[in-house]
Amino acid sequence: MGKNGLITVQDAVAALRGVGVGRDAVYALARKHGVRVGKRLYLPRALVEGLVEGDLEALRVIREGDEGAGKPAAPRD
Repeated sequence: MGKNGLITVQDAVAALRGVGVGRDAVYALARKHGVRVGKRLYLPRALVEGLVEGDLEALRVIREGDEGAGKPAAPRD
């Protein structure tokens, strides 16, 4: 499966249930990092696949964009 595009929340629930992420948590993730088109919620495919693979860095990459990948996090005050 490619890393580009969007995945429906229903498909994300099915994929993430196998790694112990529940339906409510996936919907919360979609409300924060997803896209709403009409009545449907979508999540970035890269985020879902990264979480399935156990790569928590996927969440940071989605949040900051590709330009933040591989860079150390900025110190917080």
